[in-house]
Amino acid sequence: MMRAVQRTLAVLDCFTPERPSLALQEIANRVGLPKSTAFRLVQSLDKAGYLVRLENQQYCLSFRVTRLAGLVQSTLSIRQIARPVMIALAGQANETVTLNMANGRNRVCIDVIDMPSPLMSVTKPGEHVRLIDGATAKTLMAYLPKKEQREAVAYAVKMSGKKRADLLAELERIRRQGSAVTRGERVLGLTAVSAPIRDVNNEVRYCITVTGPTVRMQPRERDFVRLVVKAAGDISRRLGASVARNELEKVQEPVTR
Repeated sequence: MMRAVQRTLAVLDCFTPERPSLALQEIANRVGLPKSTAFRLVQSLDKAGYLVRLENQQYCLSFRVTRLAGLVQSTLSIRQIARPVMIALAGQANETVTLNMANGRNRVCIDVIDMPSPLMSVTKPGEHVRLIDGATAKTLMAYLPKKEQREAVAYAVKMSGKKRADLLAELERIRRQGSAVTRGERVLGLTAVSAPIRDVNNEVRYCITVTGPTVRMQPRERDFVRLVVKAAGDISRRLGASVARNELEKVQEPVTR
């Protein structure tokens, strides 16, 4: 039974904004099943009203799936979706965990999981901080749309005195590696490790960050990077993102300052 459910969900997960409709053979190839098996799954989903067969013999998701997606959007917030993962990460890292989003030239703290001795320097829920420095700000800045990123970079360069070329190169490394680490950049003596969270459209609006004293975090920095990247991937999947590749393979030497 579990195997059948997994296969059925795999068929539904084949469809993307880039490929909203697929032929039967394409579906079979994407889920890695014989065409005959894929046909039975597709036929069942068609009869149940979750797939629609088009005139060109391709299949697409039905409005019934859209209705379910709407129910999810109306009942779950990013905070509700991310909080269980944040709690687990805080327990593994034994450091403070924050969830942040970009909002213009600012980053907004959405939620915080504090440890028994909370860091007074860590932002609190609802607090706005300029997108200038620190792992959280740079992670969000790295994935902004081009126009917004140009404006954010110009502002950060003006406020920090950093060279534009250096900041752009750093943002490119963050995108390539899928994480950022800063030591004492925003607050002296603190290290922050951050990773992007993707939504169902593969866009990055949020990031998750672990922050703690450098003296504790630096000896295990790579471990923290792996934990944070995994947590970001878990939240991304909860948001409907297709995190097909193993993001942990991208963990190299982290971007640090």
